[in-house]
Amino acid sequence: MKREMTRPPKVALCRVCKGTGTTWTEYSSFNVPKVCPQCEGSGRVIVSCEMTLDIRAYKPRTTKG
Repeated sequence: MKREMTRPPKVALCRVCKGTGTTWTEYSSFNVPKVCPQCEGSGRVIVSCEMTLDIRAYKPRTTKG
């Protein structure tokens, strides 16, 4: 049996920048801040999910012995 599931979108903290909106690029001896490429500087992202579940009966193999 296959079952389709969809979770509604929700707002979450960006995991790349940890909600700050900036990431740091390390050059030779100093760090340079830049806009986070995932959240584009907002610190937040919209997360949604679509899944297909494949549910089957468990049928263990029997061994002859």
